[in-house]
Order: sequence, then structure tokens, then C-alpha cells
Amino acid sequence: MNYLVASTKGREGKIYRVLSGKVFELPEDLDNPKTYNSDYKLEDDEWFYIPDFSNEDYCIEFLKREFISTDYDQMGTIDIKNLLFLCSYQEGVYYFQKITPSLIVNKKWFKIGEPVIENQSPIIVINEIPDAIYEESEDTLYFKNISSLTSIFKGIIELYKEATQKETEEFLKSDFIELEDGYDALQVKTANRKRIALAMETIRGFSTREKSTIYSYIKDYCSEKLSFDEEESKFNIKNEDELKHLLWGIEQRYYTTPVGNEKMVANSVSKV
Repeated sequence: MNYLVASTKGREGKIYRVLSGKVFELPEDLDNPKTYNSDYKLEDDEWFYIPDFSNEDYCIEFLKREFISTDYDQMGTIDIKNLLFLCSYQEGVYYFQKITPSLIVNKKWFKIGEPVIENQSPIIVINEIPDAIYEESEDTLYFKNISSLTSIFKGIIELYKEATQKETEEFLKSDFIELEDGYDALQVKTANRKRIALAMETIRGFSTREKSTIYSYIKDYCSEKLSFDEEESKFNIKNEDELKHLLWGIEQRYYTTPVGNEKMVANSVSKV
């Protein structure tokens, strides 16, 4: 059978059964995939791929064991903000969709044929095309945008290129950044250059409203790590650590545990 499951965030993240049924269709354009190259721009009908995926360090345990629906509890009442991704298992193929704020809709709605106004629960939008597809028989992961996968497959960012010196300088000149204490692009190390390359791609996809939401989110979680000039609407950055926290914020890697109400950062699992 086909099942949709959902994973929650955090070190104690758990996978739950959501419903049975088919959610996605297998794309017809997976027959000519491209080896992942961060400098290559895909055509509309192209996908990147990673072969022998189960042997990669960033392959999650969920994909390394046989899918048995009864291994997962039925999802009950869960804070929707605590969900990390959806995965539809369909006859040996896994379809992943990352949960982002833009996919959570809090509006009144009704179903055609059943005109009853609903407004009690938020809605999760299912995209037509998944963020990633894993074919178990071929042990191959297909995807279009690696920035959508970094919170699902921890460590896959290592595939991402480093930002060049010019790109690093351009990013640090962003209208939401103010450099201080002589800190400049020459001092940015490899880890942050990779994060910058990823963040530049991520933030390009944000609308003006979404950027404003992200900046507020970063301020809320990083008030003790980053100073923010309210008058100039800029984050003050004077070292590698502050830049790292800003970049983590752009990737929305901060969250609050439902038990204990602790602020955490995904991937390194350290307190903020």
C-alpha cells in the first residue's frame, strides 16, 4: 500500500503515519539525470541525482530499513510548527516534501460539495512536485534544489560549493547586514562560505514579506547572539560566529522543543 508519513523536528524527532493513499506522481523526466554540480543550472525537465545514496553519511535511517507502516504510530494532535517534512511511500519510491512556513495556510476554507466553513486548523499545502525522490530499487536520490534538503538530510550541505570571494563580498554588502570591528570577506572561512552560497540561493526565493518574516524570526532566536540595529534594520556582524548564526537563521534551523520549551538549532543540536 501507499502511505504518507510526517517527521517531527529535533534530536527526538519521530515519524508518524498520516494517511494511506497515493500523493505524488512519478515524474516522466527522471531518465536523464545530471550528477550534482552546484554550478550547473537545471533545465525545467532535468533533475540532479546521487547514486548509491544509502551509503552516504547523510542518508537518514528511515531510508535504510524496510518500510513497514505498522512501525509508525498514527499521527494525532501535533503542533504543525514542529513538523520537519512529509514523505509519501509509494511502492518502493519515497517522495519528500520539506515543511516551510509558506506551505502552512491559516485561512478560512471550505470543500466544494461540502460548503461548511472551516477555520479551526491550519492547512499544509502539498506541492505538485516533491523536493526529493528516492528510488529504493536503484538506491538513487533525485532532487532539483539542494537547499530544500539540508534540514532533511543532515550533512548534505557538504556537496554545496563555497561562495567565491566576490559572492562573499556581495552577500556581506546585503542591506540587512552591517559589518563591525574590521570584520570583512577575507576573514570568512570555508564553513561559512558554504553557508553563504546556500543562503544566497535560499533568500533569492523569498518575497519581501517572507524576508521580513525571516528577519523577525532571526531576531527572536538570536537576541543573545546577534545585535540588531532597529533604526537601520540591520544585523551587526563582527565575527565568524555571528555570521554563522545569521546564516543558520536564513535557513530556518532554529526551533523550540515542545517539551521543556528550549531553543535549539537543528543539525548540531546545541542550545541557542
